[in-house]
Amino acid sequence: MPQRILQTVKKAGYQTGLLLLLVGSYARAGDILVTVDGIQATATVHAALVSGMLQRWPEQPLRLQQSDDGQLRLVDLPPGRYAIQLYQDSNGNGQLDHGRRGIPLEPVGFSANPPLLNGKPTPIDSLFEHGTADTQLRIRLQSPKAKK
Repeated sequence: MPQRILQTVKKAGYQTGLLLLLVGSYARAGDILVTVDGIQATATVHAALVSGMLQRWPEQPLRLQQSDDGQLRLVDLPPGRYAIQLYQDSNGNGQLDHGRRGIPLEPVGFSANPPLLNGKPTPIDSLFEHGTADTQLRIRLQSPKAKK
């Protein structure tokens, strides 16, 4: 079947147009650039990118990224709706530490900067739209320790 389609395209003289369409769709995938505000110490920030249309954060994100300087770049992402959750690994153990009640002991943040008063937001609460160009986000880290 694919050979028939290719032959039809060649016969119709659209081979160049098809090639440009494929190259153009690849070139339209932009980057997501994240600036992290509220970094409290020199520690690695870990981020997970997921589809923004999910009710819960999945075990396997679409992309994982980390940074030591508060700047993250998720490269070559097609347009869509996404959500990002991140945390600052203050003690360097490579994971987000939680207290007995499941409350994070390290600073956390989410795209769209939703309040954390009612617990962890869903990806839908953290939704943002990524188009064909680069998308710039500012995500604020919030420390549960700062709450009183």
